[in-house]
Amino acid sequence: MAFRLEINDDFEISDISWADKQAYIEHLKEKQIHDQTLNIPYPYTEADADWWIEHNIKATAEQGGRSVNWAIRRRKDQHLIGGIGFLDLVIGQSHKAEIGYWLAKPFWHKGIMTQAIRVVVSYGFDSLQLKRVTATCFEFNKGSARVLEKNGFKLEGTLRNHYEKNGRFHNGKYYGLLVEDFLR
Repeated sequence: MAFRLEINDDFEISDISWADKQAYIEHLKEKQIHDQTLNIPYPYTEADADWWIEHNIKATAEQGGRSVNWAIRRRKDQHLIGGIGFLDLVIGQSHKAEIGYWLAKPFWHKGIMTQAIRVVVSYGFDSLQLKRVTATCFEFNKGSARVLEKNGFKLEGTLRNHYEKNGRFHNGKYYGLLVEDFLR
């Protein structure tokens, strides 16, 4: 059975597949997504999409068929509208992981990412036995900070001039959430 987590009646989380390639290219051509994330290249190319999909297929195989990076999808047509997943997680060995995420611009400010983070963090704590989930965002990315805080993440520090992007240095915010502090 394929992996699936329900966000709400309209959106879900499931495994990344080759069928998502055009949606990645379509959504990640938006420069503002690049500007607000650390690792999404710009311009986003077909080769970038190929690498990302192949990377996740291989990573899933290496984790015994269990994925740790997923697509956020519109349920009615299974169209990819974003991504979410855990970094630095080895299933069955890691007690902590960093969560990363992005959402296509037409879906911003609708509460989708707040709900998606809650669902994925709950899965991490309940099914992957994580004890701690962390997240970082650029200090200027107020929307990302807000969705973390709505999910109970606590600001643990400011990472001064921690990130270099497009030739400029930026402060980051470092958030953490412990399993015992998570409100389901």
